[in-house]
Amino acid sequence: MRDTRDLEARIAELFAGRLQIEVPAADVDLFAAGIVDSLMFVKLLASLEEHFSIHVSFEELEIDDFRTLREIASFVAAKQAGLPKPRRMNRTSSSHPAP
Repeated sequence: MRDTRDLEARIAELFAGRLQIEVPAADVDLFAAGIVDSLMFVKLLASLEEHFSIHVSFEELEIDDFRTLREIASFVAAKQAGLPKPRRMNRTSSSHPAP
């Protein structure tokens, strides 16, 4: 738990230093709050890759992994540990049965 909070703090510092954005809390939805838009998201990805020495491929890119500082920290921790990313259930799949 401590490592996750340390990682959240480091990512918050990255937001402040490189992106000039202050994130109010670790669980704030960055997209819904208008803190991150599509251009800022690209800058965020580049900054995360550079700062944490990770690579995010297009195939593993899911916006929900980047909605909050907490989710970003979990994603970065998994990438650094070399863990495969767990697959998420599509939010619409439960309301629309497969044909």
